[in-house]
Amino acid sequence: MGNRFFEQFGGVITVVLRGQYPERLINMALTRGIYIWNIKPAADGMRFEIRSSGYEALHTIAEENGYQLKIVSRHGLPAYKSIAKRRVGFMLGGIFFIAALYMISSFVWFVEVKGNERITDQRILTTVAKYGVHQGAPKWSFSRIQVEEQVLRDIGDLSYIKIEIRGVKANIEVVEKIVIPPNEITGPSDMVAARSGVVEEILVLDGQAKVEAGQAVAKGDILISGTVTPVLSPYAPPPLEPLLPYQVQARGVVKARVWYEGYGECPMKTENMVLSGRTAHQVSFITPWREFTLWGKKRPQFAREQVASTSNKLDTPIGPVGFNYRQYSEETPEVITHSEMEATQIAKQKALESLEGQIGQSAKITDSKINLLSSPSDVILRINVSVEVIEDIAISQPISGLENSTS
Repeated sequence: MGNRFFEQFGGVITVVLRGQYPERLINMALTRGIYIWNIKPAADGMRFEIRSSGYEALHTIAEENGYQLKIVSRHGLPAYKSIAKRRVGFMLGGIFFIAALYMISSFVWFVEVKGNERITDQRILTTVAKYGVHQGAPKWSFSRIQVEEQVLRDIGDLSYIKIEIRGVKANIEVVEKIVIPPNEITGPSDMVAARSGVVEEILVLDGQAKVEAGQAVAKGDILISGTVTPVLSPYAPPPLEPLLPYQVQARGVVKARVWYEGYGECPMKTENMVLSGRTAHQVSFITPWREFTLWGKKRPQFAREQVASTSNKLDTPIGPVGFNYRQYSEETPEVITHSEMEATQIAKQKALESLEGQIGQSAKITDSKINLLSSPSDVILRINVSVEVIEDIAISQPISGLENSTS
């Protein structure tokens, strides 16, 4: 075991001996103290192993006696040192690459926020950056636990935050506090009309009805009163004490026929920009100081164009570095002439879209009328749309003279 270690430390050479009666040369070498082992016959001579320190002496004996030596392979420390000398540049490059990779992986290059709905990403990113978590931040410059505690103090709408560092990416997971909307009316209240209309249907859950089906009501009229006056049944015995009115929080549904008006217009001739099919491409290299065009023209000669840009860049401590790809698509004007029927449909659609924010989702449209506002010679067709809708118009309102309590 010790001999093999010293052989590897000093170096081992595998050679092939060519010549007549190679056994004679091997015996001569052994008598002169040259250590030879693993002797095996080869197709063109004798194959064996020898220490690197004895090769020169064996080579001299072989030349003096007309034999040829061919080195097949080298093993051991001297051989590795020789390889290292020839490939010193490659080894230094590998060491530099590993060191650079380690340095790059010691920084945070990407920050992602998950779990937020009401709170914007920018607010969370700005807050964590104040305590050291941002693009280009060294991992050793901040404590995750301390940053989490500081962010929870600064952003009161957060109930939980977890910062997890994976490689060069910081994943921020948050949970927002559940906001329970306060009940605005907790005491006795009436249900009044939110807008004018004609009552179609009324359903009283609590309170006393003040209107009936077919009755016209104006905005603000009481539909279901929260002040209930007891009514005696003619078949019931008279009460021992007089029945006094009492107040409740009125609840119910009052559906009424109401009307909405919307406005829409459409030009008889419309100019749209369409793609001609001509395109130009550009690839540029981004540095912290300027952007260099690698391929394509700096600016194509298009009168009008659409630009689609894709960037692949990395934010480094000295600034952004990467590539930018742009595609320029030429646009040309196209004039579209609408018929009166087409323009009317487009204007009607715009008028109905303007009413979407006013009409509730549960409302049912029963009728619509179109009134033409423009003359045939006008370049723009203008219409007014009147829509008849059946919807619930009842809203709660505190009873006058009572203090509205809040929870």
